[in-house]
Amino acid sequence: MNRSLFDGPNLAGGKPGLRESFGPRTLRTRMLILFGAMMAVYVLLSHLLYRKPAAFVLLSLGFFVLGIVLVVLFTGMITRPIVQLTRTAERLAGGDLRQRARVCGRDEIGLLARTFNGMLDGLERIFRDLEARNRSLEQDAAKRAAQMDKDAAERVRIEKELRLARIEIDHFVEKRTEQLARVNDELHGKVLETRRSEDFLQSTLDRLERSLEGTFRAMAMTLELRDPYMAGHQQRVASLAVTLAQEMNLPWEKIESIRFAGIIHDIGKITAPVEIMSKPGRLTKSEYQIIKDHPRVGYEMIKDIAFPWPVAHIILQHHERLDGSGYPEGLVGDAILPEARILAVADVVEAVCSLRPYRPALGVEKALEEIRKGRGFRYDTRVVDACIKLFREGRFSFKKEAETAPQPALT
Repeated sequence: MNRSLFDGPNLAGGKPGLRESFGPRTLRTRMLILFGAMMAVYVLLSHLLYRKPAAFVLLSLGFFVLGIVLVVLFTGMITRPIVQLTRTAERLAGGDLRQRARVCGRDEIGLLARTFNGMLDGLERIFRDLEARNRSLEQDAAKRAAQMDKDAAERVRIEKELRLARIEIDHFVEKRTEQLARVNDELHGKVLETRRSEDFLQSTLDRLERSLEGTFRAMAMTLELRDPYMAGHQQRVASLAVTLAQEMNLPWEKIESIRFAGIIHDIGKITAPVEIMSKPGRLTKSEYQIIKDHPRVGYEMIKDIAFPWPVAHIILQHHERLDGSGYPEGLVGDAILPEARILAVADVVEAVCSLRPYRPALGVEKALEEIRKGRGFRYDTRVVDACIKLFREGRFSFKKEAETAPQPALT
């Protein structure tokens, strides 16, 4: 039997062999034709050898053997590709993707083998892609694992350093806390000592201030003993001036300077003769000049006392006017101290309200009318407005101040 007729596909591109041309349908058709031809030959030979029984038996036996051989051959041609496909599938199931089914023809079984091989090629490509991707993922995982190990080692090192630093900081904080506690105890003792010193100094200062104020009141009383018309004048002026300063929200230092200056603002009149001070008639020019000089005399009397405030200059300027019409220096505008402007308004209001040897008391309304007429050009605008507001709202009166004023001790 010629082997080339039953081999696989012709790789050189020639015509297909006998095996390639046998598919299930083609094989069925050809077997029928071959069977018919064999039956025809058998009938013909049987007719020719009818009278020769031995030859007929041999012929029948030959045809039988030939039929068996052909059946075996043709059934093997059908089952062998299927068996091969089955074995290839078994190897594929075992994980060997390199297996390929043998293509034995262009019939249905060959088409099935080619389709099966194409599917295996696709699976192999997918498997290779998956392997490549898996290798890439494994490499990435290995890199990440190495980085994680490195990070973990670094984290362990940092945690160790942090623990050491925390221990060192705790020791340092404990040491510093002990030092600060000692310093705090020392400071507490010094603070207590300082407070005691401050309390002592404050009490001393209060006593000195009371003594100074008592001295000033004694000086004022000396003047009042010489001139009965001056009794209580300086104290009432001081009270009104302090109230005006508080109404204008002046700082404590300025209020104190106004209070001390108000108590003795007319102390310079102590040098004036009593006859002039109590004269009921009009003063001569020379007498008036003596009176006008009392702010300068008062300034000279107390200028050497070390006040923390400009008391002497306030006394010197308490008769100055914004338009320069005042005395003794005729100061104008801002050249006059604000404290002196307040004292000037208070002095005018009290003088108009009080009895004088040359006229009767004119009352509060007349006094307020007087400062209102001079508002802005003789007297400070803010001071005048504050004074009028105090009296209009009933928050100040000379009678009330006289009732609350401290009385001198009798011996």
